[in-house]
Amino acid sequence: MALGSSRSYLLRALYEWIVDGGEDPYVIVDCLYPGVEVPDGHVNDGQIILNLAPRALIGWSTTEFEVMFQTRFDGIPTDIVLPYGSITAIYGQESGLGMAFGQEPGGVPRSPEDSEATQSFGRDQNDSSTVEDSTKGDRPALRIVKSDD
Repeated sequence: MALGSSRSYLLRALYEWIVDGGEDPYVIVDCLYPGVEVPDGHVNDGQIILNLAPRALIGWSTTEFEVMFQTRFDGIPTDIVLPYGSITAIYGQESGLGMAFGQEPGGVPRSPEDSEATQSFGRDQNDSSTVEDSTKGDRPALRIVKSDD
């Protein structure tokens, strides 16, 4: 039996690591990926950034293939469905530490530079954006961080 995608395991582990560290987990979602359900009015350049802090979510559920929850956009309860392959990065909002992922099978083709992994997303330490306004303002700046290990 071949190994499947490790993305769901990595996302769950990184989510717990970020929450346990006292930060708010944010994800960058490729809205062109099949099966993504997010409010179209908050999509910017085919992407949306979501605050996944436990206090911002209702009915958090993970399956073998996707994450589902409800949150509010402009005060309106909204159901969200994120196939794991659609999540291109997860990071702690306060520190910017996290991970970016390469393209999953079934996704929309991307350029090679879009699949570079990173450890820091360059978020402003004082940025207090929420789910409702996370698509406004400056976006995370991805940068390659090389290790000497």
